[in-house]
Amino acid sequence: SEQKHGEITARRVGVPDLDERFADVKVTFNKQYEDYKQMEDRRKTLLHRYRCSPGDSLSKCLKKIKDEHTHHIQLQLKGYDFSLAVTPEDTVPDKLKRTQENVRELSQAAKAVVSVGTKLQELASWILKKEKTLIQQVTEAAPTHQEKQRLVGNLQENLREVSRAKEQSLQYRVEAEKLLNEADLLSGVTP
Repeated sequence: SEQKHGEITARRVGVPDLDERFADVKVTFNKQYEDYKQMEDRRKTLLHRYRCSPGDSLSKCLKKIKDEHTHHIQLQLKGYDFSLAVTPEDTVPDKLKRTQENVRELSQAAKAVVSVGTKLQELASWILKKEKTLIQQVTEAAPTHQEKQRLVGNLQENLREVSRAKEQSLQYRVEAEKLLNEADLLSGVTP
């Protein structure tokens, strides 16, 4: 289901500082999730365009791109940005231009996934380590017994969501780093 693998939610727990932290995790993770979906979408588009298998690596797909076109094609890396350099530049066919744009977008998405990974892991770890303290804070802040039960329930739901975000974020980051590392290796390879 989309809820178990997609965006996370943050319910109000009645402690402004905690509500802010949960909201921060939610916003940060959901942005990373959107970037991850973009990365996967661009990768699939690239694989589909050159009839690569879904599990094919970037290098296999790059080989098919080179085989299909007469241009000199090379994956270039500048910092953490990778792109397809094509020569001669003046006669690039539309399919190859779209591929260049696709590779640029793939690079941006992978970089975005990695860039928030550390912040998200630190935020999630801090929250999850302080579970008992957080329950106490929420309990003390609730004006009535009924409100206390509702807010503690919200807190427990938030903790589950943070735990899921931490796990999924790490997985997204590993996949994005793998892609960036492969691009790094390929950028040093000349055809």
